[in-house]
Amino acid sequence: MISSGVAGAGRWVRRAAAGCVAVAAVGLLAACGGGSTGAIEPFKPERMMVLGDELSLLLPDGRKYGVNAYAAGTTTIDCTANPVWTQTVASIFGLTFAQCNPNAAAVTAAQSYAQAGAKAPDVNAQIDRALAAGAFSEKQIVTIYFGLNDVLELYAQYPARTQDALKAEIRARGVALGQQVNRVARAGPAVLLVTAPDLGVAPFGAAQTTAQPEPAGAVTRARFLSDLTDSFNAGLRVTIINDGRLIGLVSSDQMVRDILPPLNTFFGFNDLSTPMCLATAAPPNCGTDTLVAGADITSWGYATDKLFGPALQSRLGQIAASRATRNPF
Repeated sequence: MISSGVAGAGRWVRRAAAGCVAVAAVGLLAACGGGSTGAIEPFKPERMMVLGDELSLLLPDGRKYGVNAYAAGTTTIDCTANPVWTQTVASIFGLTFAQCNPNAAAVTAAQSYAQAGAKAPDVNAQIDRALAAGAFSEKQIVTIYFGLNDVLELYAQYPARTQDALKAEIRARGVALGQQVNRVARAGPAVLLVTAPDLGVAPFGAAQTTAQPEPAGAVTRARFLSDLTDSFNAGLRVTIINDGRLIGLVSSDQMVRDILPPLNTFFGFNDLSTPMCLATAAPPNCGTDTLVAGADITSWGYATDKLFGPALQSRLGQIAASRATRNPF
C-alpha cells in the first residue's frame, strides 16, 4: 500500500523554504508570505514508472500499439523509432526503458507497467507491480494514462443502459482514479497525469455514427463517446490535488480537438480520419510494411480507429515533456 503521508508535499515545501532563506538574507523575510521568487532547482528524476493502457505500452520485445519501425534493411523491430509518448518524456531526462535498450545500457531506470486493455480500476495492480521494484521516492516520475478502455467498455453497454447512467458510472471511475493519483503523488514522486483520449473525434466515433445513426435531433454516437470522455476527465480533474506542484496535467483529449480541421494542416496533419494499419495487421503487429496505401506516418493521426499513430504520439510526447520540465515539481 502506498503511504498517505506528505512526502510529495515536502519536495516543494523545502524549495519554498530555501527561497525564503535567500530572501531573509537580504532583509526581506516578510516577502516570503506572498511567495518566493528564489531559484527552483530543476527537476531531474532518477527513475521513471509508467502506468496505463496500450497508449503508453512498450512490450518486452520493444513493440508498441501503434506503427512499429524496423532497423534499416532488416525485419528487426527498432524500438527507438516511432516512439510512444513516454519514451519522449524519458529521453529528456536521459532515462532508458528496460523494454527498449538497444545499446545494452547497464542501468535501465525507466520501466513500463502499462498493459493492453487496462482500465482505470487496474491502476491498483499496476501500482503494486511498480512498488515491488522499489518504493516511490522524490527522485522519480510516474506517468499515469487511463480512460480509453473505460470509455469503450461502458459505451458497449448503450443503449441497454441510459446515457446518464453510463456517464455517472464513468465519472465515478475518474474520481476513483484521481484518488489513486493523489496517493501516488503524496508518496513522493512527481506525477505526470494524462486525461483520457476523446474517441468521439477518433475514426471510431465517425464510424459508429455512420453505422448506428440516431433519430434526428438525438445525440450522435460520436457525441456520446465524447460525452463519456468528458465525464471521466471531469471526475479526474475535480479529484486530483490541484496545487500545480505535485501533479502535472496533460490533456490528450484537448490535444486532438485543437488540431481538428481546419487547423489540422497548420499542425502538420493531413488525415485524422483514416486508420493507417491494415485490418490484417492490428497492433502490436502493425509495422511500416503493413499500412494502407498512401498512409503517411508523419501526417496521418491514427494507427487504428482508436489508437494514436506516430505523429499523434509524438505530439503528445512533446506536450508531456514540456509539462514535465516546466512544472514546478
